[in-house]
Amino acid sequence: MDLLKNYYSIHSTTHNDIKNLIKSGNYERIVLDLMNASKTIFPSHYIHQDSQAHGECDFVDAVTGEKFDAKIPINKRQGKIIGSRKGDVSALTAELHREALEFQHCFLGDQKKPIRELNLFKKMRDNIGKTKLDENVIFFIPYPIVFDFENFPLIGACDLLKKIYLELAISIDISEKHLYAIYISYDKKMVLRDLETDKREYLQLPEMQHYVDYNIKHIELD
Repeated sequence: MDLLKNYYSIHSTTHNDIKNLIKSGNYERIVLDLMNASKTIFPSHYIHQDSQAHGECDFVDAVTGEKFDAKIPINKRQGKIIGSRKGDVSALTAELHREALEFQHCFLGDQKKPIRELNLFKKMRDNIGKTKLDENVIFFIPYPIVFDFENFPLIGACDLLKKIYLELAISIDISEKHLYAIYISYDKKMVLRDLETDKREYLQLPEMQHYVDYNIKHIELD
């Protein structure tokens, strides 16, 4: 692909059903389905912990007993935006979009600010703090958080999630944990990503289009 001769126009629609995805905990089932469909990032078989009365993790490896906890990185205030009876999907979507754009301010002259001041970094750090030392963390992000296509030439670039992981590694003790992210690529696939190694796997999940849908128009420039 010649990047100078190609342009992608991206239009997104966040559907009202995303409220139920977040509020009901249904995203845990989606995460589990993706883990068990995975061949590389999650190569084993995983089961859901139905009883979590004492703070047990969400999933365990059926063979090794390794523990995993799924988190959607939204804070209490954002939870209230989406969690009320008239949950404001558009307001939450706009706010999360602004958070993704915050990344550019880490590199802009006088406006430059550290990664640790990003809202997404703070939420991910706080999510990790709510898990036990032996629990791995899977961040489920139901929107495209980085510019990601399968087999895209710039896939190895150091993006927002990579920068956040590197800052987490020096800010808190994650030596006993593996951190993962699951999010939507711009070509409508679910990205399963090991944040330490940056290894990624792309899986089809048409169900996600009930919650967030993306129309990609490819334009080749003369």
